[in-house]
Order: sequence, then structure tokens, then C-alpha cells
Amino acid sequence: MDKESADFSSRTLEDFINDPGFVLWVTGTDQTADQFWLQIQEQHPQLIPVIKEARLFISSLRFKSDYMNGQETELLWQKIKGEMAPVKRTFRRFSFWMRSAAAVLLLAMLGAGLLFYFQNQKHEERTAFGQRKTLTLPDGSVVILNANSSLHYAKKWDREEPREVWIEGEAFFKVKHLHQSGLIKKGERFIVHARKLNVEVLGTSFNVKNRSGLIKVALVTGKVGIDVAGMRNTEIRLLPGELAEYRDRTHQMIKKTIHVGDYTAWSTGELHLNNTPLKEVLGMIEETYGYTVVLKDPVLATRKLSGSFSSSSEDNLFKALSASLGIKIEKNSSTHQLIIK
Repeated sequence: MDKESADFSSRTLEDFINDPGFVLWVTGTDQTADQFWLQIQEQHPQLIPVIKEARLFISSLRFKSDYMNGQETELLWQKIKGEMAPVKRTFRRFSFWMRSAAAVLLLAMLGAGLLFYFQNQKHEERTAFGQRKTLTLPDGSVVILNANSSLHYAKKWDREEPREVWIEGEAFFKVKHLHQSGLIKKGERFIVHARKLNVEVLGTSFNVKNRSGLIKVALVTGKVGIDVAGMRNTEIRLLPGELAEYRDRTHQMIKKTIHVGDYTAWSTGELHLNNTPLKEVLGMIEETYGYTVVLKDPVLATRKLSGSFSSSSEDNLFKALSASLGIKIEKNSSTHQLIIK
């Protein structure tokens, strides 16, 4: 398809970067293309920011080269013409092929740079308040992302390098097991980064919660190793049914035995409470649903709750909590507050 008949309306950044004609225009190799690309921008003004970003990226990959001033260039040119006069036609043909080869070389270098760029480009998944999302990572591992959370990872994973993700908020991981036998290879490692904590696994299921300066890692199956970035002798290992807690403020990490189902119930739309103070429950509501809680009677904060509640619907959850504690929960939509009486 020629340029005149091509449909540019839905082009993306990657499409422009992979277009040889566009690359030649940006690099100045095809100076006759100005009118065409100006016309494209006039016809599709929504593409102007994308074209600008593509030009900046391609320009950043160009290589600086040594150059001569005008006098040096003229002297060299006169010398070349004197020595090459008998084969003037051949020289021009040779010069043409040299320019073509240079253009091909430039495209090859740009291609290598683009490959590196797209392989290392980060992908982000986010959830809104009250939303859960199930994701499949490039290696086939499955992640359930809790409300008000985000997960970052590379779009494409190099099989020879560790698999890495970055979590803000809360997520349940079921990691695909790659290691079979012998020494563990780099590409078989799976690392979850939660602020200063690095959680490394081979193939296992676990929950990571990273909110408000407190990180909790609860292990369901398998084994994990946890260390604090930049600190020596901090690594601990968890077994199923154990929890690691780390506080940014104190730089302390503790390990304890838990009922792991209480920490992963959210992934199936449930809330498990075991003699849990209302203050902690209200903190979870603020993190998950985005409300600001106003507690009219501070004494209520110490009231404790036990049992299983459905968290699939915030209204049903609030009704169940109200009935269990004999309290009243009112929503103020204009201020996005929960009034607890």
C-alpha cells in the first residue's frame, strides 16, 4: 500500500516508529517528504502529539558523527573530483549505493534500538476503588489485583532474565513454576517488588499488601524468600501459613503464623474477620472503597468483629457490618464520607 492510500487515522506510536518512510523523514534522509507529513498532520490533528513523540524518540536514537567545516569539505571534494574525473559516472553510482547502504544501516540501528525499547517498556494495570481485576502475566502466571491498586511489569519478558513485577496496593499471585532440576537459572526466578521489600519465588501462591507504609506478605503454598533492598542480613524465608510484616518507619520485619485464608479471602469477594477491631475494618474500607470514615463515637473503634462477610457489594457489606455491631452507617455522596454512629 502506498502512502497516499494508507489509512493513518488509527496509527499508534509504534506504527510511526516502525514506518521506514517516517524514519527517513525524521532523520532528514528524505527531505522531499515534508509536504506529505505536514498534510497528514492537517488531515489528522489528533495524531500531532503521537507524531511529536515518535519524532523525539527516533531523534534520541540518532548517533553523533564527526564533521568537517565548509572549507575542509570543499578541499576534499575538489581532490576527489580530480582523482575520480575519468570515472565520474561510476562515482555517482557508487555514491548513490553508499547513501542507500547508509540509510539501511541507520534503519537497522534504529530497529535494534526500537526492539530494546519495546521489550523493556513497562506495562501498567490499575484498579479503581471497589474494583478487582484478574490478570495473566507474560509467563502465564495469574494475578488478582485488589481495589485501588496498581501493578507494573515489562511488556515482554526475556527468558534469560528474572521475571519482575512492582506492586502498589494489594494482589494475590499464583506464579507459574519454571524450575525443573539443578541450579536455579536467572529466567526461573520471579520477584515481586513492594517498596523496599523484594519477594522472590519459583512457583507458589501468596498475597502481597503494600499500603500506607506497611507491607504484608502471606504465603499460601510453596516457599518465598524476602529481603529489604539496601540492607544486609535481612532475608527471611516463609513457609505456608506464615506472614511477614515490614514497616517503612521502623525498618523492622517480623514473621508470625496466621490463618492465611483471612488474608486472601478478598480475592474471592469475601471479608474474613477474626476478633478484628472496627478501627482496622474501617481502614480497609477507606483503602478499598475510597471513603473517608467519620466515627462519631471513638469508643466504637475498639468494638471487635468475627465472621465472614461478602465484600462483592459495598452496600451489602455496610448493611452486614451495621447489623453485626448494632451501628448505623450513612453515606454522604457529596463529600464521599461514611458517617458511623
